[in-house]
This record gives sequence, structure tokens and C-alpha cells, in this order.
Amino acid sequence: MIKKSISIIIILTSITIYSFAGENKYFAPLPRAHSGTETLSDAGILYALHWAGYIIEFKVIRDWGGNFETYKANLFLKNIQWWDGDSFWYNFVGHPYVGSQTYLYYRGRGYSRLESFAGSFTASFLFESTIEIMHEPFSFNDAVITPTFGFVLGNWIEKTSLRFINSSSKLKKAVARIINPSLNFKFYEGVSIIPILSNKMSGCMFVCMLR
Repeated sequence: MIKKSISIIIILTSITIYSFAGENKYFAPLPRAHSGTETLSDAGILYALHWAGYIIEFKVIRDWGGNFETYKANLFLKNIQWWDGDSFWYNFVGHPYVGSQTYLYYRGRGYSRLESFAGSFTASFLFESTIEIMHEPFSFNDAVITPTFGFVLGNWIEKTSLRFINSSSKLKKAVARIINPSLNFKFYEGVSIIPILSNKMSGCMFVCMLR
């Protein structure tokens, strides 16, 4: 356990050091073609992450009382609520934020803006129709607000994070990686992550190509 913890610390330290080194240039990913298998894989990854997020928020942090009886009763859109009773902050802040991160994941994977919106819309629909029905019926407003407002917010975050990470400010670089986590992975054009593994140390190196 101690060895693993030390390795994690080294990796995080390496990421921090290399992300702040030099004046590397980051660019928005260029749209590229994706195979059907790759598209399904990306959708599956996001679906699994949404399940994990739901369990953590609604079962671990706070118990909303969902059960499989309610799940079966709401499955296959048997019950639809056109507008749920959630708060303004949950509907117009929380959901758009999740939608923006889903959108940014697709953007980081090289999907066009339209394809990223479509992927985010699909992810939102799957969440509302097969995950959140554990404790409430399908919410039409959430299925629409999450990807549409997320699209607007996601585009703003992408542009802002790219401007920040290309600045000379270490604080802005850190903020960029926080608001757009996709910048931390091998998603954006010209960026590669090279793992460094040996008996003496573990870590990774960021390599950025200029264009």
C-alpha cells in the first residue's frame, strides 16, 4: 500500500512538473473518423462513469431510497415526468456541468462538435432512462437541459481552458486542467503521455508537439 501511494505521488508530481514546464502549445483536437467499435467503447466508458457517479452521490454520500422495485416500475419509459421537482441549482447548474464534461470527453477524443453533442445527448438519455429511474421516473427536462446547456458551457470551457493552459501563469494552467479534465489525458492534439516505470521510480512525462 505504501509503495502504491508513493508511486501515485510521484506520478502526480511528474504530471505537475511537466505540465508547467516550458511554453508548450495545446490545440483543440482535430475531428477524425471513428470506428463503430471505438464509438461504442466511448459510450460504454461514459455509461459506466455515470453509474459510478450515481452510486457515489445517491447511495454513498446521501441515500435517496432508490430500489429495484422502483427501477422495474420506471424501466422502458413506463413513467415520464416532463418536469421534475429538483432545485434550480440542480437542474440548471449541476446537470449542465455534467453535460459539459461529457461533451468535453467526446471533444477530447477527436469527435466534431456536432458528434460530441450527439454523444452527450445519448449519454444523458441513457442516464435518465436506465440509471436515475432507480429512484424517480424519466425526467424529460433533464434529458434535454443536460446536453443542450452542457454544449454551450462545454464550448466555453474548452476555449477558456485552452487559453489558460497556453498562458505563462502556473495558476491558469492548473485551473485549465481542473475545469477541463480531458486536458490531463492523451486527448488533445500534439499531446502525448509517456509512462516512466522502473524499479526505482514511477511517473509519466508530457510531450507536446508544436505546430
